[in-house]
Amino acid sequence: MALLALIASAVCLATPVQDNQVKAGPFTGFVAPRYDVVQGRFRLHVGAYRDRAAGLSQKIGWLVPASYRVSGWLTVMGRRVSPSRQIFWDRFPEAYLPEPHDGWAFATNISPPSGGCWRLTLSSGNAVGRLTVLVRD
Repeated sequence: MALLALIASAVCLATPVQDNQVKAGPFTGFVAPRYDVVQGRFRLHVGAYRDRAAGLSQKIGWLVPASYRVSGWLTVMGRRVSPSRQIFWDRFPEAYLPEPHDGWAFATNISPPSGGCWRLTLSSGNAVGRLTVLVRD
């Protein structure tokens, strides 16, 4: 299985991260701290935690401009493209931001079930975005 993970990482062109932001259509994700950025590209780990012992979760806050109608929930659907097909999905409620903002916010803790190259689709109301992420064990 380690060979398959190595092959997946070699062929997976994950979405670039600029500063601490990753884009998926109208969604802007804030990756902070930058432990989910490797060589300028988006990366996650299997499961809900990057490091369970240290309590480092894979929380990513997403903002959507107010010009989009959202449903109050963000659905994240993942489809693994290599080494073999697999699917996961999760839903996250709209988050409350105490300061004024011009848009909608969602706090996520994305939990991929296995390593490989994944395409994530984020959707809420009429806002839909896609990105690619390398997931490591």
